[in-house]
Amino acid sequence: MNAESSPSRLKLISYLTLFLSIAFGIVGQLLMKHTMSNKTEQLFTWTFIQQLVLALSVYSLGIVNWIFALRTVKLSIAYPLTSLNYVGILLGSYYFFDEKITLIRVVGVVLIFIGVLLVALPIKNSQIHKKAS
Repeated sequence: MNAESSPSRLKLISYLTLFLSIAFGIVGQLLMKHTMSNKTEQLFTWTFIQQLVLALSVYSLGIVNWIFALRTVKLSIAYPLTSLNYVGILLGSYYFFDEKITLIRVVGVVLIFIGVLLVALPIKNSQIHKKAS
């Protein structure tokens, strides 16, 4: 491996860990909702504790990936990207919990996604300097 491909490989791995963080966060939240939605069982049964430990473990994997991603990804880019959780939670809630997706929710998620794109897309320094002049 040459020296030039190493930084791009590190950046790719960092963004992969960032997106894994987002995915684990979504799955962890959905598992927590599933655990707490079980109305037939009482709290603190063996099954409940197992499900809760699984949900918290998956969510914790998201936190670990987040920490690794922050080693090289700028916080001003990484943090807005975590709002992609809204998209995953909206779709997961619809699919797994039969929650309704209203037009206003879709518009809200689309606006969030557009905002994420605006924050995450790279802007060349020359464009900023031209506008400032």
